[in-house]
Amino acid sequence: MTQACRDFPAEHALRHRMTPGGRESLAHMLMFPEHGIAGFIYPTVLTDGNAKGRATLFGPALSSPVHEQIEGPVPDSLNFDDWRAGPLRMAVRKPHETVDLSWSGTRIQFDGRFEALHPPYAFSLHPAGNPPYYGDDRTEQHGRVSAHLSVDGRAVDASGYLIRDHSWGPRIWGLNQHYKWFHATTESCSIHVFEMQSFGRLQLRGFLYRDGRMEHVAKADFEYRFDAQMMHTAVDVTVTDTAGRIARVTSTAFANIQLEFDPMVYLNEAALNLDIDGERGTGWCEFCWNRDYLRFAREHVQRYG
Repeated sequence: MTQACRDFPAEHALRHRMTPGGRESLAHMLMFPEHGIAGFIYPTVLTDGNAKGRATLFGPALSSPVHEQIEGPVPDSLNFDDWRAGPLRMAVRKPHETVDLSWSGTRIQFDGRFEALHPPYAFSLHPAGNPPYYGDDRTEQHGRVSAHLSVDGRAVDASGYLIRDHSWGPRIWGLNQHYKWFHATTESCSIHVFEMQSFGRLQLRGFLYRDGRMEHVAKADFEYRFDAQMMHTAVDVTVTDTAGRIARVTSTAFANIQLEFDPMVYLNEAALNLDIDGERGTGWCEFCWNRDYLRFAREHVQRYG
Protein backbone atom coordinates (compact mmCIF):
# COMPACT_ATOMS: atom_id res chain seq x y z
CA MET A 1 0.00 0.00 0.00
CA THR A 2 2.94 2.33 0.53
CA GLN A 3 3.35 3.22 -3.14
CA ALA A 4 -0.38 3.94 -3.52
CA CYS A 5 -0.10 6.42 -0.64
CA ARG A 6 2.94 8.05 -2.22
CA ASP A 7 1.01 8.37 -5.49
CA PHE A 8 -2.07 9.93 -3.87
CA PRO A 9 -2.85 12.94 -6.11
CA ALA A 10 -1.24 16.21 -5.06
CA GLU A 11 -4.44 18.17 -5.77
CA HIS A 12 -6.05 16.51 -2.72
CA ALA A 13 -3.75 18.58 -0.53
CA LEU A 14 -5.66 21.65 -1.76
CA ARG A 15 -9.24 22.92 -1.55
CA HIS A 16 -12.02 20.75 -2.98
CA ARG A 17 -15.18 21.74 -4.81
CA MET A 18 -17.92 19.99 -2.89
CA THR A 19 -21.61 19.34 -3.39
CA PRO A 20 -24.09 21.30 -1.22
CA GLY A 21 -23.75 20.42 2.45
CA GLY A 22 -20.05 19.68 2.17
CA ARG A 23 -17.52 20.57 4.83
CA GLU A 24 -13.75 20.67 4.47
CA SER A 25 -11.53 20.74 7.54
CA LEU A 26 -7.85 20.47 8.41
CA ALA A 27 -7.10 19.62 12.01
CA HIS A 28 -3.56 20.31 13.21
CA MET A 29 -3.09 18.66 16.61
CA LEU A 30 -0.35 20.14 18.80
CA MET A 31 1.38 18.12 21.55
CA PHE A 32 4.09 19.77 23.63
CA PRO A 33 4.22 17.80 26.91
CA GLU A 34 7.53 19.34 27.93
CA HIS A 35 5.75 22.72 28.05
CA GLY A 36 2.50 21.36 29.54
CA ILE A 37 0.52 22.51 26.49
CA ALA A 38 -1.66 20.74 23.94
CA GLY A 39 -4.18 22.04 21.43
CA PHE A 40 -5.06 22.47 17.81
CA ILE A 41 -5.40 24.91 14.94
CA TYR A 42 -8.45 24.04 12.88
CA PRO A 43 -9.55 25.73 9.63
CA THR A 44 -12.88 24.69 8.08
CA VAL A 45 -14.83 25.85 5.04
CA LEU A 46 -18.32 24.96 3.83
CA THR A 47 -19.56 24.56 0.27
CA ASP A 48 -21.17 28.02 0.43
CA GLY A 49 -17.81 29.63 1.22
CA ASN A 50 -18.41 30.28 4.90
CA ALA A 51 -15.17 29.60 6.76
CA LYS A 52 -14.16 29.17 10.38
CA GLY A 53 -10.80 29.19 12.06
CA ARG A 54 -10.24 27.98 15.59
CA ALA A 55 -7.20 27.84 17.82
CA THR A 56 -7.43 26.09 21.19
CA LEU A 57 -4.75 25.49 23.81
CA PHE A 58 -5.10 23.62 27.09
CA GLY A 59 -3.00 21.62 29.52
CA PRO A 60 -1.40 21.72 32.96
CA ALA A 61 0.63 24.85 32.16
CA LEU A 62 -2.57 26.86 31.65
CA SER A 63 -5.05 27.79 34.36
CA SER A 64 -7.93 27.19 31.94
CA PRO A 65 -8.35 26.40 28.23
CA VAL A 66 -7.83 29.23 25.77
CA HIS A 67 -10.14 29.39 22.72
CA GLU A 68 -10.05 31.84 19.83
CA GLN A 69 -12.34 31.61 16.80
CA ILE A 70 -13.24 33.59 13.70
CA GLU A 71 -15.96 33.06 11.12
CA GLY A 72 -16.86 34.65 7.82
CA PRO A 73 -17.06 34.21 4.06
CA VAL A 74 -13.97 33.59 1.93
CA PRO A 75 -13.69 33.94 -1.86
CA ASP A 76 -13.87 30.89 -4.12
CA SER A 77 -10.40 31.75 -5.41
CA LEU A 78 -8.79 31.26 -1.98
CA ASN A 79 -6.89 27.98 -1.81
CA PHE A 80 -4.84 26.10 0.74
CA ASP A 81 -1.52 27.06 -0.83
CA ASP A 82 -2.12 30.44 0.82
CA TRP A 83 -5.19 30.24 3.05
CA ARG A 84 -5.92 33.40 5.04
CA ALA A 85 -8.89 33.91 7.34
CA GLY A 86 -8.57 36.49 10.08
CA PRO A 87 -5.63 35.51 12.34
CA LEU A 88 -5.19 32.16 10.57
CA ARG A 89 -2.75 31.44 7.78
CA MET A 90 -2.09 28.01 6.29
CA ALA A 91 0.19 27.53 3.29
CA VAL A 92 0.74 24.14 1.66
CA ARG A 93 4.29 24.60 0.40
CA LYS A 94 4.73 21.08 -0.98
CA PRO A 95 1.61 18.91 -1.22
CA HIS A 96 1.53 16.12 1.38
CA GLU A 97 4.99 17.11 2.60
CA THR A 98 5.36 20.66 3.96
CA VAL A 99 2.86 23.13 5.45
CA ASP A 100 3.42 26.51 7.07
CA LEU A 101 0.87 27.31 9.77
CA SER A 102 0.31 30.42 11.84
CA TRP A 103 -2.23 32.03 14.13
CA SER A 104 -1.96 35.68 15.17
CA GLY A 105 -4.71 36.11 17.72
CA THR A 106 -5.30 38.19 20.81
CA ARG A 107 -4.14 35.57 23.29
CA ILE A 108 -2.59 32.89 21.05
CA GLN A 109 0.27 33.39 18.61
CA PHE A 110 1.73 30.45 16.72
CA ASP A 111 4.18 30.30 13.83
CA GLY A 112 5.37 26.89 12.74
CA ARG A 113 6.17 24.46 9.96
CA PHE A 114 4.97 20.88 9.49
CA GLU A 115 7.28 18.36 7.78
CA ALA A 116 5.67 15.00 7.01
CA LEU A 117 7.21 11.79 8.32
CA HIS A 118 5.34 9.51 5.91
CA PRO A 119 2.98 9.63 2.91
CA PRO A 120 -0.67 10.53 3.55
CA TYR A 121 -3.01 7.71 4.45
CA ALA A 122 -6.19 8.19 2.40
CA PHE A 123 -9.34 6.39 3.49
CA SER A 124 -10.31 5.99 -0.18
CA LEU A 125 -7.43 3.50 -0.50
CA HIS A 126 -9.11 1.15 1.96
CA PRO A 127 -11.20 -1.61 0.30
CA ALA A 128 -14.33 -0.26 2.03
CA GLY A 129 -13.51 3.40 1.38
CA ASN A 130 -14.48 6.23 3.70
CA PRO A 131 -17.84 5.97 5.54
CA PRO A 132 -19.94 8.28 3.32
CA TYR A 133 -21.66 10.08 6.20
CA TYR A 134 -18.20 11.15 7.37
CA GLY A 135 -16.83 12.65 4.18
CA ASP A 136 -16.02 11.96 0.57
CA ASP A 137 -12.47 11.19 1.68
CA ARG A 138 -9.93 12.04 4.36
CA THR A 139 -6.19 11.80 4.86
CA GLU A 140 -4.24 11.31 8.06
CA GLN A 141 -0.57 12.16 8.38
CA HIS A 142 2.07 12.60 11.06
CA GLY A 143 5.07 14.86 10.95
CA ARG A 144 7.55 16.96 12.83
CA VAL A 145 6.78 20.53 13.83
CA SER A 146 9.00 23.40 14.88
CA ALA A 147 7.19 26.49 16.09
CA HIS A 148 7.26 29.67 18.10
CA LEU A 149 4.25 29.66 20.43
CA SER A 150 2.93 32.34 22.74
CA VAL A 151 -0.14 32.23 24.97
CA ASP A 152 -1.10 35.17 27.16
CA GLY A 153 2.41 36.55 26.78
CA ARG A 154 4.22 33.35 27.74
CA ALA A 155 6.47 32.48 24.77
CA VAL A 156 8.23 29.18 24.05
CA ASP A 157 10.10 27.66 21.15
CA ALA A 158 8.44 24.28 20.73
CA SER A 159 9.25 21.24 18.65
CA GLY A 160 7.86 17.74 18.46
CA TYR A 161 5.25 15.89 16.44
CA LEU A 162 2.08 17.18 14.78
CA ILE A 163 -0.95 15.20 13.60
CA ARG A 164 -2.62 16.53 10.44
CA ASP A 165 -6.11 15.39 9.48
CA HIS A 166 -7.71 16.61 6.21
CA SER A 167 -11.31 15.67 5.37
CA TRP A 168 -13.83 16.86 2.79
CA GLY A 169 -17.47 16.10 2.04
CA PRO A 170 -20.53 15.58 4.26
CA ARG A 171 -20.14 15.08 8.00
CA ILE A 172 -23.02 13.92 10.20
CA TRP A 173 -21.43 13.68 13.62
CA GLY A 174 -24.44 12.20 15.39
CA LEU A 175 -24.56 9.03 13.27
CA ASN A 176 -21.62 7.80 15.33
CA GLN A 177 -22.87 6.29 18.56
CA HIS A 178 -19.20 6.22 19.52
CA TYR A 179 -15.80 6.41 17.88
CA LYS A 180 -12.12 6.30 18.79
CA TRP A 181 -9.77 8.50 16.73
CA PHE A 182 -6.31 7.44 17.85
CA HIS A 183 -2.84 8.56 16.78
CA ALA A 184 0.62 7.55 17.99
CA THR A 185 3.95 8.62 16.55
CA THR A 186 7.63 8.20 17.31
CA GLU A 187 10.71 8.86 15.22
CA SER A 188 10.50 5.45 13.52
CA CYS A 189 6.82 4.44 13.73
CA SER A 190 3.39 6.00 13.13
CA ILE A 191 -0.01 4.48 13.92
CA HIS A 192 -3.54 5.65 13.25
CA VAL A 193 -6.75 3.85 14.21
CA PHE A 194 -10.27 5.15 13.50
CA GLU A 195 -12.87 2.82 15.02
CA MET A 196 -16.41 4.04 14.30
CA GLN A 197 -19.65 2.53 15.63
CA SER A 198 -22.73 3.44 13.60
CA PHE A 199 -25.89 1.70 12.38
CA GLY A 200 -24.91 -1.28 14.57
CA ARG A 201 -21.75 -1.81 12.54
CA LEU A 202 -18.11 -1.37 13.42
CA GLN A 203 -16.00 0.51 10.87
CA LEU A 204 -12.22 0.19 11.24
CA ARG A 205 -9.70 2.23 9.27
CA GLY A 206 -6.12 3.20 9.87
CA PHE A 207 -2.50 2.35 9.24
CA LEU A 208 0.77 1.14 10.67
CA TYR A 209 3.84 2.81 9.17
CA ARG A 210 7.20 1.29 10.06
CA ASP A 211 10.45 0.60 8.19
CA GLY A 212 9.23 2.66 5.24
CA ARG A 213 6.15 0.48 4.78
CA MET A 214 2.50 1.46 5.31
CA GLU A 215 -0.28 -1.12 5.68
CA HIS A 216 -3.94 -0.98 6.68
CA VAL A 217 -4.86 -1.79 10.27
CA ALA A 218 -6.64 -5.16 10.38
CA LYS A 219 -7.25 -5.31 14.13
CA ALA A 220 -6.99 -2.94 17.08
CA ASP A 221 -7.42 -4.04 20.70
CA PHE A 222 -8.00 -1.13 23.09
CA GLU A 223 -7.63 -0.93 26.86
CA TYR A 224 -8.24 2.39 28.61
CA ARG A 225 -8.92 3.98 31.96
CA PHE A 226 -11.52 6.61 32.84
CA ASP A 227 -11.71 9.24 35.54
CA ALA A 228 -14.95 9.99 37.42
CA GLN A 229 -16.25 12.11 34.52
CA MET A 230 -15.59 9.31 32.01
CA MET A 231 -12.66 11.14 30.48
CA HIS A 232 -10.02 8.69 29.28
CA THR A 233 -6.72 9.19 31.09
CA ALA A 234 -4.73 6.25 29.70
CA VAL A 235 -5.03 4.33 26.45
CA ASP A 236 -3.20 1.16 25.44
CA VAL A 237 -3.60 -0.29 21.94
CA THR A 238 -2.28 -3.41 20.25
CA VAL A 239 -2.45 -3.03 16.47
CA THR A 240 -2.15 -5.77 13.86
CA ASP A 241 -1.83 -4.72 10.22
CA THR A 242 -2.79 -6.56 7.03
CA ALA A 243 0.79 -7.83 6.67
CA GLY A 244 0.63 -9.44 10.11
CA ARG A 245 2.93 -6.92 11.79
CA ILE A 246 2.09 -6.09 15.42
CA ALA A 247 2.74 -2.86 17.33
CA ARG A 248 1.96 -2.20 20.98
CA VAL A 249 1.25 1.27 22.35
CA THR A 250 1.01 2.30 26.00
CA SER A 251 0.07 5.88 26.82
CA THR A 252 -1.06 8.30 29.49
CA ALA A 253 -2.78 11.63 28.96
CA PHE A 254 -0.89 14.77 29.88
CA ALA A 255 -3.82 17.02 28.94
CA ASN A 256 -7.59 16.52 28.54
CA ILE A 257 -10.51 18.62 27.35
CA GLN A 258 -14.14 18.12 26.33
CA LEU A 259 -15.37 19.83 23.15
CA GLU A 260 -18.89 20.55 21.90
CA PHE A 261 -18.67 20.84 18.11
CA ASP A 262 -22.08 19.27 17.46
CA PRO A 263 -25.34 19.15 19.47
CA MET A 264 -25.55 15.33 19.24
CA VAL A 265 -22.12 14.40 20.59
CA TYR A 266 -19.37 15.25 23.03
CA LEU A 267 -15.75 14.96 21.94
CA ASN A 268 -13.45 13.94 24.78
CA GLU A 269 -9.82 14.71 23.93
CA ALA A 270 -6.57 13.38 25.34
CA ALA A 271 -3.09 14.51 24.33
CA LEU A 272 -0.75 11.63 25.08
CA ASN A 273 2.73 10.75 26.22
CA LEU A 274 3.30 7.28 24.83
CA ASP A 275 5.54 4.37 24.02
CA ILE A 276 5.48 2.21 20.87
CA ASP A 277 7.39 -1.00 21.54
CA GLY A 278 9.90 0.78 23.74
CA GLU A 279 10.28 4.00 21.72
CA ARG A 280 8.97 7.22 23.25
CA GLY A 281 6.66 9.57 21.40
CA THR A 282 3.42 11.51 21.58
CA GLY A 283 -0.09 11.12 20.26
CA TRP A 284 -3.76 11.92 20.54
CA CYS A 285 -6.98 10.05 21.30
CA GLU A 286 -10.44 11.51 20.70
CA PHE A 287 -13.48 9.62 22.00
CA CYS A 288 -16.81 10.64 20.47
CA TRP A 289 -19.84 9.92 22.67
CA ASN A 290 -23.56 10.36 22.11
CA ARG A 291 -24.49 13.01 24.68
CA ASP A 292 -27.41 11.15 26.24
CA TYR A 293 -25.34 8.00 26.60
CA LEU A 294 -22.38 9.80 28.15
CA ARG A 295 -24.55 11.67 30.65
CA PHE A 296 -26.08 8.36 31.76
CA ALA A 297 -22.97 6.18 31.62
CA ARG A 298 -20.71 8.45 33.63
CA GLU A 299 -23.05 7.99 36.62
CA HIS A 300 -21.93 4.35 36.60
CA VAL A 301 -18.37 4.59 35.26
CA GLN A 302 -16.61 4.21 38.59
CA ARG A 303 -18.44 0.93 39.31
CA TYR A 304 -18.59 -0.60 35.84
CA GLY A 305 -16.38 1.38 33.47
